[in-house]
Amino acid sequence: MVALTSFMEETRSPVATVEGKGHSVSVRAASVIFGFAFIWAGTGLWLVPGLDLTPSVLLAKMGLSILLVTAGVGMTQIATEKPRMELHFDVRNRQLLVMETLPRGRKHVSKAINYEDIDRVNVTDSKLEVSGESGVLVAMPLDGPHARLDAIAQLRSQAIFHG
Repeated sequence: MVALTSFMEETRSPVATVEGKGHSVSVRAASVIFGFAFIWAGTGLWLVPGLDLTPSVLLAKMGLSILLVTAGVGMTQIATEKPRMELHFDVRNRQLLVMETLPRGRKHVSKAINYEDIDRVNVTDSKLEVSGESGVLVAMPLDGPHARLDAIAQLRSQAIFHG
């Protein structure tokens, strides 16, 4: 009876996990170092006095500093952790939950879809798409044929997918 009780307490089963293909540690470290170097170069350009402060020199400095700071901010964004999405079944409430994992491991439900609102589910090697009367309710990229087969098995176990 204890095993049955603990089994019944687990009402959410994952359908699919989409983990963004992150960059390697070396690429992330290099992007942070070069990103901050570009930002410092863009701001430090104004600390270096010019030979003459004609409007053309000031315009060139401004354009170059905007370019360097923008490139630096873009490079530092490569190293940031992107949110991941998961689909979970809530058997007790008969809902499909779209959960988002934020940096530092925090999770929250970004969308709850009742089973009755689901009209169609399309699953390909690259995408899982749940549709309802109002159109696409949720779309998630999948990572290949193994993720597709796992998603189909989970959807069939909940009698949502009949393909």
